[in-house]
Amino acid sequence: MSDDQHNIFTEPPDELGEYEFHFGTFAVGAGGMNEFQVARAFGKAADGLLATAAERRESWEAAYPILFCYRHALELYLKALMPNQRHGHRLGDLANSLKPHIESRYPADQVSWLLDRIAEFDRLDPKSTVFRYPDGAHSSYKAGAAPDPETWVDFRRLQRSAHKMFQSFERIRLHLLDSDLHRRPVRP
Repeated sequence: MSDDQHNIFTEPPDELGEYEFHFGTFAVGAGGMNEFQVARAFGKAADGLLATAAERRESWEAAYPILFCYRHALELYLKALMPNQRHGHRLGDLANSLKPHIESRYPADQVSWLLDRIAEFDRLDPKSTVFRYPDGAHSSYKAGAAPDPETWVDFRRLQRSAHKMFQSFERIRLHLLDSDLHRRPVRP
């Protein structure tokens, strides 16, 4: 049987564990990773895409996947910090929900920096469609609200800022673990 005839998603291979590295993963769906692990995974995927693009000196084709992965990681971190709240894809709404829980706990300049970076992503991709679909920009912006079509992204600055935001979310997570914001409702 040729490789083309095999299913993509199958039972684990019998030889799993016999080799130092097996190029594959368990696609377990629900319960395989928690919210923070998935957010970290998208951040690391963006880093990997960025490193490959830099190595090949080709940022054009990788631009949307890199931007999507960083934006999605940002969205997932925000949602993970507020597990008991309803969520959409709008980063501004997510940031506004988080703001009351962080503004009294952290220095104002740090909160402002974090919220400003989130707002930048929100202005560029308000509905999480701009970097996913070729026509995502058309459906994302209200009439006249689209950003300048010649908006430049310095990928190294993007990466540094994303890392700083993600580190901030990890610290916030540690501080919120015992607070009411992060407690999950007890199911009967």
